[in-house]
Amino acid sequence: MFQTFTPNSKDSNPIIFKQLEELQPDFSYNSSSFYCTFSLKGMIISYIEVLETNNTYEIISIYVNEKYRHRLYGKKLVKFIENRASKQNIEKIVTKLIQCKGFFEKLDFQLENNEFVYDKINERKKRYNENSKILIFSIIGNIVLAVSKISVGITGKSRSLLADGINSLSDIATSLGMLIGVYYSNIPEDDEHPYGHEKIESVIASILGIIMIVTGFELMKNNFEFLYNFSKVSLHTTPTFTTIYWGLFSAIIKYFMYFYKNKIGIKTGNSALIADAKDSRNDIFTSLGAVLGILLAIYINPIFDILMTFPVALIILKEGFHVIFENTHIIMDKQDKEFLEKIEEYLEENIYVENIHDFKMRSSGNRIFLNMHIRLLGETSISQGHHLSETIENSILTDFPEVKEVLIHIEPIIKQ
Repeated sequence: MFQTFTPNSKDSNPIIFKQLEELQPDFSYNSSSFYCTFSLKGMIISYIEVLETNNTYEIISIYVNEKYRHRLYGKKLVKFIENRASKQNIEKIVTKLIQCKGFFEKLDFQLENNEFVYDKINERKKRYNENSKILIFSIIGNIVLAVSKISVGITGKSRSLLADGINSLSDIATSLGMLIGVYYSNIPEDDEHPYGHEKIESVIASILGIIMIVTGFELMKNNFEFLYNFSKVSLHTTPTFTTIYWGLFSAIIKYFMYFYKNKIGIKTGNSALIADAKDSRNDIFTSLGAVLGILLAIYINPIFDILMTFPVALIILKEGFHVIFENTHIIMDKQDKEFLEKIEEYLEENIYVENIHDFKMRSSGNRIFLNMHIRLLGETSISQGHHLSETIENSILTDFPEVKEVLIHIEPIIKQ
């Protein structure tokens, strides 16, 4: 269990300080710092001391009971501090504990002027803010479009504009679901989800693909039924010219939605937002198809108000299947051969290691987790092998920012 406290004096938390002194005999108390401890069965097994100054957290000390160091409690303490820093808008975490070089390097701290610096605290928050802003804009825009197109479609007697308005209703529900998904995808990794929560974006994108397929199918089915009964409908169903303006207005708004969703989706690596951008692009064709159908209905025959919805329905169906297949590959960890070849070429050019093989990767949102095997001579010491694997890991993490973690399996070369 994590516990954070800022003592006014050593006497304010006598039980905790007694346990800390038993944990680390040379423990020293600082009234300016705050402490975070982790306990098992009521006993403190690790702690971290942090000093807050000028929007910066400085890690003064960190200690883990030797019996539990293999369980990564030190890493969990630093991640806990990172989450706290994010909530309090702290800009960076620093430490002068140079003796813990390997530990902090594995946590993405960078050595600058004889101290380790971690300045990626607000990356998650920035990603969340960028995604949520465009989705809120999308929800508001679709509410305006749905209400206006449905009301004008009814009063203006346009079947295609009414269908387009109903399509905008489904877009509202989709964006609301995505907004929830963006929130959960930005929750930091935990014990149950060590690779983070970003894959929920691909799950939501797949659900969006299903909604697109259902929308396209229903649009086609309803218009087949209306077309079948068209002979019973009199010519007074010819749409009014006003409906054209609302169709064009919808296409313009949808273009801006598509442009900004696609831009932010690519920038933040959000597959669900990219899928939603494609849905907005489909809506451009839906609105333009409605406009063309209305024009043909006014000047040639009212039946065109129905006929022009069929190619639009086919486009929506096609994109729905494409989104599902694309995101299923992400969920099932399809290998990006081009990226893996780039990693292999990079290692061959920069680090002299023979027999690098079995490259594998998994994606989680905008992050990549990389696995590989290397073969070393059987007489290579554990220390030498560890140093080499750390060199490879740090090199990849530095030159490939999208890579979050590198796991290297070392195999011996046995001479015959």
